Amino acid sequence: MSDKAPPDWVSIREEYEGRLFLPTVICRRHGITAAQLRYRREMEGWLSARARVPKQADLVARMLKVLDKQIRRLEAAVDEPIDKQVKALSESVKTLDTLIKNGASKPNVEPATRKDMTDLRAKLVKRFEQSAR
Repeated sequence: MSDKAPPDWVSIREEYEGRLFLPTVICRRHGITAAQLRYRREMEGWLSARARVPKQADLVARMLKVLDKQIRRLEAAVDEPIDKQVKALSESVKTLDTLIKNGASKPNVEPATRKDMTDLRAKLVKRFEQSAR
């Protein structure tokens, strides 16, 4: 039996996704082949080395667009049951809240979208009051 330790795939993935080293360097550092790296990357759905890592501000902006679209659908659905749409909207708001909290937890970073969240919540309350009537 070989007394060689198995590859540390957690470290390999961090190096690969974090773009700390080129794939060939990662293979050499960890004693794996390019095929092994490619196989693990494809099977576990690793972030591509060429993919642009989204910034927190980009994610918040995208979530705001999703929420705006959902609110517009909810406002247009006057005669339709809105339970499913409200649930989806609620989940989206929770996701946005999480994104903002994660951004605020970084040192010297103020959440840039607090006002937007307040506006969205006010719209939701207004829409719920309208649908309750």
